[in-house]
Amino acid sequence: MNNLRRKALLGAGCFSLLTSGVANAGGFDRGGVNIDQLFDAAPYSFDAGVTYVSPQRKLKNVQRLDSPPNPVALSSSSVDVGGDYAVPRIGIKANIFEPVDCLATYTEPYGAESDFGMNNAYSPTAVEYFVKTNDFGLTCSYKVNVGKGSMRFIGGVSYQEVDAFLSRQTLLAFGNTGIGEFKLSDEAWGWRVGAAYEIPEIALRGSLMYSSSYKYDELSGTVDTTGFRGAFPADLIPGATGVFPVSASAEIPQAVELKLQSGIAPGWLAFGSIRWQEWSRLGVIPINGVRSPVTGAPSPVSFDLLYRDGWTVSGGIAHKFSDQLSGAVSLTWDRGTSTTSGYQSDTWSVASGISYSPNDKIEVRLGGSIGVLTSGSSTFTGVGDTANAITYTYDDDLLLAGSASVKVKF
Repeated sequence: MNNLRRKALLGAGCFSLLTSGVANAGGFDRGGVNIDQLFDAAPYSFDAGVTYVSPQRKLKNVQRLDSPPNPVALSSSSVDVGGDYAVPRIGIKANIFEPVDCLATYTEPYGAESDFGMNNAYSPTAVEYFVKTNDFGLTCSYKVNVGKGSMRFIGGVSYQEVDAFLSRQTLLAFGNTGIGEFKLSDEAWGWRVGAAYEIPEIALRGSLMYSSSYKYDELSGTVDTTGFRGAFPADLIPGATGVFPVSASAEIPQAVELKLQSGIAPGWLAFGSIRWQEWSRLGVIPINGVRSPVTGAPSPVSFDLLYRDGWTVSGGIAHKFSDQLSGAVSLTWDRGTSTTSGYQSDTWSVASGISYSPNDKIEVRLGGSIGVLTSGSSTFTGVGDTANAITYTYDDDLLLAGSASVKVKF
């Protein structure tokens, strides 16, 4: 039985690598907080890795819909969306006492990164923007023997920080850089709860996890519009500096994830997962406090996301080639969250990975994926913020990603 268990469990390391590498899902999702390390058989383990993602998105036939056009109607035949990013993660797992395991984690589970460049039809909407998060989490489980296997009751908390940045370019000829910058930050707490059932002898595991939302009700920062200013007429405003305090409210919405895996033959493992996240909670996010650098009057500015809920479905198979080497392959579909605004269309990707263990204490994993960002279009007339009134199309584009990690068990 021990030999069958050892062979059935093969590939589990690659499975963990592939699932943690799903880092280009809808909304701001970059894989969430992955807790697979909590199920390690070793009493203690340290795991560190990074996933690098390179979406090759390009916008076509970009046309501004400002009404009236200001100063003139603008169009660009093509705009590259530069947005490569890396997602690091660190995990430390410990068996506190026999039925209780805990996992401390650090990762950057949510974010966005885009650079559209200057002097094109998209520049008045955005030259560059990013959303970055830092998540410090602790998740614990309590294990109870049930039948041939065991049941785990799981709970945890996370402290999360967020920083957001947006720059825009005015095309008015004031003889300056034409760049305005918005910076916002906040922190919030979230929690997770769920359960899992395992039969280690056949590498069977099923888990269902709920993750709460992170409420960022006090996003605060500044807008710097000094780049919009010129000798006339902005300097006619008494005491005007072009820098104003701003605030906003947003959230990282709740999510539910179901994961399944099972040994299907000696040396073979099948796995799959379904994840839902309520990205429809992010519609129009007003930025309060923005004022015109020309008149000093309140100026409506907003992030017009208008997302729909996200779904991510993944499945694959793993195989152990020898006592040291195993491999896995998976297929993932992610439903795009964009509706009338944005370019987050459906994504299909194939990932593969290898796991090398020179001994029973060290495991090195490498993985990569290639995918397709499907085609679509966006036509948005703006909701209170005319700078977001724009239309464009996009073709099928390439998605590339790579992962590397090392785990030490003791």
